[in-house]
Amino acid sequence: MEVTTSWPPYALPENSPLRTALLSAARDAGIAARAKVAGPSNIGNYLAGLGIPATAGFGVVYKGLHGTDERIRIDSIAPVQAAYHQALFTLLLPGAG
Repeated sequence: MEVTTSWPPYALPENSPLRTALLSAARDAGIAARAKVAGPSNIGNYLAGLGIPATAGFGVVYKGLHGTDERIRIDSIAPVQAAYHQALFTLLLPGAG
């Protein structure tokens, strides 16, 4: 096996506006998200390596990740969408949320 591309793990700093907005919005939507180190390799790792704040984020409730029986809970879509929506309002329209 030959590794051709790899990016180091990363985490948003505790005082990062992106981290704060996402975790606060998740909590308000009833989602128990927590900050973690992202890695070993996804688009967030790549962007962080370029100095662009990024997150691997959180998502819907799932089972069988990347398996032939991968599936999600449909009722978990709305709270996740609401959390990201609120986080964007917080970041893009300070004071409007």
